[in-house]
Amino acid sequence: MLTKENGIDVWTTSLTKPSEKKQGKHPTQKPLEILDRIILASTKENDLILDPFCASSTTGISAIKLNRQYIGIDNEKEYLDLSIKRYKELKEKQI
Repeated sequence: MLTKENGIDVWTTSLTKPSEKKQGKHPTQKPLEILDRIILASTKENDLILDPFCASSTTGISAIKLNRQYIGIDNEKEYLDLSIKRYKELKEKQI
């Protein structure tokens, strides 16, 4: 939800939901709702989104869900494995 606080536009949303951390956790994982809003506001369908520090790939999950192309890069195997699990779970839900 977009609100005005002290004359400034502010997005209000909940913290990252436990269901988004089901496959594993990252210390700075963002709520999917926030990434959805950013991607919808700044891209069109089939655009390519690059995330060079993807961590748990919340950006990638949002991109795929919103019909965008996605490239994610990270140097931590633990988080790349987490990204793969999240991607597989998303694909299973879409079938």
